[in-house]
Amino acid sequence: MKIQVNSDKTIDVNADLTSFVEGEVNRALTRFAAKLTRVEVHLSDVDNQKTGRADKRCLIEARPVGDQPRSASATATTTEAAVRQALGKLQRALTTFFGRRGRPAKEVAAHVVKPKKAAAKKTAKRKPAAKKGAAKKTASKKSTKLSPRGPKKKGVYQARRKSWPSR
Repeated sequence: MKIQVNSDKTIDVNADLTSFVEGEVNRALTRFAAKLTRVEVHLSDVDNQKTGRADKRCLIEARPVGDQPRSASATATTTEAAVRQALGKLQRALTTFFGRRGRPAKEVAAHVVKPKKAAAKKTAKRKPAAKKGAAKKTASKKSTKLSPRGPKKKGVYQARRKSWPSR
């Protein structure tokens, strides 16, 4: 796993900052080291040397082998805090990504769309459907010109346009 540290012109990347970032990345992402080709860390100052709340930004991009890159970003008052927060977000995102990737698609879909027990009980207690002939009669009584949003409403005088609704 290769680690690159980039910054804008307002942040000086010296040996101390580089070693700190590389140490934090190695600490947080050691589990995924075999599955990642490169990790890029982009450091920037949001409001260009003005002091204030949360003006340091860290964007971390991890590139899994044979897949699209995953990224996470965070803003904080110091560069170190922003790096730690972004690494936490990226670690959670990679855990989810590699966890779902290791399981079959059916198992993931069943886990995500699994209905709650209360919803299953409500559907079981519904009344049986009406007869098909009655449903056809009610369908034929409805007007055929329905918009996707439902039936049209009655016209109301619109004072701003100064026009009466057409009939």
